[in-house]
Amino acid sequence: MELSLLGTYEPVGSGTLLAGPKRSIQRMYLTRKLKLGRTDQLDALARRAGDLWSTVAKWHWRFVDRQGYWLSKGQAQKMYCKGFDGLHSQSAQAVADSFYDSLQSWREKRESGNYEGLRPPYKQKRYFKIQWKSSAIKLRDDGVLRLSNGRGNDPALINWPSGQEPKRVEIGWDGDQYELRCQQKVEEDGEPKGSKTAGIDVGEIHLAAVRSGDESWTVNGRELRSLRRQQNRTKKKLDSKIDQKEYGSRKWKRLARAKDRQLQKVRNQIEDLLHKTATRLVNTLHERRVGSVVVGDLTGIRESIGYGSKANQRLHQWAYSKSGPTASSPE
Repeated sequence: MELSLLGTYEPVGSGTLLAGPKRSIQRMYLTRKLKLGRTDQLDALARRAGDLWSTVAKWHWRFVDRQGYWLSKGQAQKMYCKGFDGLHSQSAQAVADSFYDSLQSWREKRESGNYEGLRPPYKQKRYFKIQWKSSAIKLRDDGVLRLSNGRGNDPALINWPSGQEPKRVEIGWDGDQYELRCQQKVEEDGEPKGSKTAGIDVGEIHLAAVRSGDESWTVNGRELRSLRRQQNRTKKKLDSKIDQKEYGSRKWKRLARAKDRQLQKVRNQIEDLLHKTATRLVNTLHERRVGSVVVGDLTGIRESIGYGSKANQRLHQWAYSKSGPTASSPE
């Protein structure tokens, strides 16, 4: 029996490869979201993905501890993902991809010496996000998105209002319910509308300082800073109350749920503000006939910082490379 999932449709925004004056934009993708609620089928899929993550993590570190040997991603996929029941083969491979991407990020930080306080991915997960690649995705003629879960398993069916088949699909927990996130390629309509070049300096107080020819302007970030302060105050206040309760008690669980609920509300406000600010900036550049955008490279800006606890906290929360929401698992 196939299960149809209904939800409210929310276009999120688009992303492009930003290039200098000697390079044109090559690809553009649109990310769209769909709220799905919570169903037994999605719980089962997320649980299977969590089981696979836990298996990959457990055996990777057992090989390290007992044999001093680091499994490669290809070896782990062959040993634990091939024939894994309950998920499409590529969805299972994507779980291992996520583990080894996290592991590689940690190893790079360790090699650079800037990993104090960071730990590699090792924890077991009860739930994990489910990912589908193009071969497991099909948009039917009736507007239903069919996501394959492997031979012998019911596919997930989702009423999809976009009308365009996505290239990649992910379903994860957003704090309150499951959320579908799709990437679609957007066809470009030829050359950029303008020939001007704009340079953008990304900042923490001013989200962006823009200069194009003789024009320059800034994008104020004080509203975002205010939301960040609210987020930090809320977290500190509720963490203090939670620490006073016995772990796992009824009051502890009630406060933990309240913390998740209040912080999710602030995260949603931050997400909404960032999307609206980025959209306004892009529209302004388009109106001023800017065809190429050059953005400063901030890679590694958070590493080896030492400006005091408050300044360090602001820099670590700096949304200069925001790619998408991060969600916890349902409990």
